[in-house]
Amino acid sequence: MNLSTRIGSLRLEHPFLLASGPLSHNGEAIIRAHRAGAAAIVTKTISRAAAVDPIPNIVMERAGTLLNAERWSTLPPSAWIEHHLPIAKESGAVVIASVGLTPPDVATLAAPLEKAGADALEVVSYDESVIEAMVGEAVSRVQIPVIAKISVNWRDPIGAAVSCVAGGAAAVTASDSIGPALRIDIESRRPLLGSASAWMSGRSLFPVALHLVARLFAALPPSVPIIGTGGVTSAENTIEMMMAGASAVGVCTLPILRGLSTFAKAPERLATRLAELGFAASAACVGTAYLPDLTEPPTPSEQTSRLALAWHAEACRHCNRCVQLCPYGARSSSDLRHVGPQCRRCGLCVSACPTGALSWTSQNGGKTPDLDPQQGDAR
Repeated sequence: MNLSTRIGSLRLEHPFLLASGPLSHNGEAIIRAHRAGAAAIVTKTISRAAAVDPIPNIVMERAGTLLNAERWSTLPPSAWIEHHLPIAKESGAVVIASVGLTPPDVATLAAPLEKAGADALEVVSYDESVIEAMVGEAVSRVQIPVIAKISVNWRDPIGAAVSCVAGGAAAVTASDSIGPALRIDIESRRPLLGSASAWMSGRSLFPVALHLVARLFAALPPSVPIIGTGGVTSAENTIEMMMAGASAVGVCTLPILRGLSTFAKAPERLATRLAELGFAASAACVGTAYLPDLTEPPTPSEQTSRLALAWHAEACRHCNRCVQLCPYGARSSSDLRHVGPQCRRCGLCVSACPTGALSWTSQNGGKTPDLDPQQGDAR
């Protein structure tokens, strides 16, 4: 299985990058990630002034999801340029320097970061209005690929991405963490973190990031790679990102919670699932999802109007989860074969059934494979 991919002029052995975050806070951390198997590592965001993080600044919000109040790198740019980037490159790591947060920051740091060994720049801004200018500052000063990081928090992320690519960005990353967010300790009546504003990453972000990747893939030229970042936790999530249009996948929360060893395991698991799905190479999977309309509210199609629910007795454990979850009271534990007239075919029972005893079936007979919940999505 050929898992290689390209980000501009960079060729990566497989699609898994370590996204910018705590695990890439300095050169030694980057070396650890490289030795663990990350195809490339994105540094913490480097700015002209070192950040001061509130304490505490990371908390587990729920399984697979983190809230963080971290800011950009707490190291001065001179430390990155004189020490941390050079030692990371000496180890053989592919290093993408994250740089922000304003046009003057990029104008000052882009060329020195390239000279220090960065293989690419990822331009990051909290302000949508200046990202295009930041990309322009980087492109005018370096020969290495410039990647624009696009945030789902922005008013018009698609327009921003199109402008950045027109301005010379070789690729885009989607998305940054989402927020602001807040959790409160009810005993102390204070935020759980050292700041009242936090950002959410991990599993809960995945559907939002996936939708943004799909919209970007539809809007950008086919030659522009997309790095899908946000909530990927499995080979199946990776394939969803790729089917939506991502050429590479950035992970950060996953290796924080499960360890850097995830980079050693992920490529093999991805290769296995791709082969099972009939793909000969990871690149062949990119953009293959059938997504008829990403912007307008869905309308019932002739196909969905013919769909009915089927119950498979041999798979049912009679756990009654479908009965308990039905918002319309259409199911009864006394007769799981049938649904009442209250059923609106919302699909919650199908997606929640732990054994696949419920599935979509065409009313003219014949199962509808692309709506089978066991396939992992319902496109």
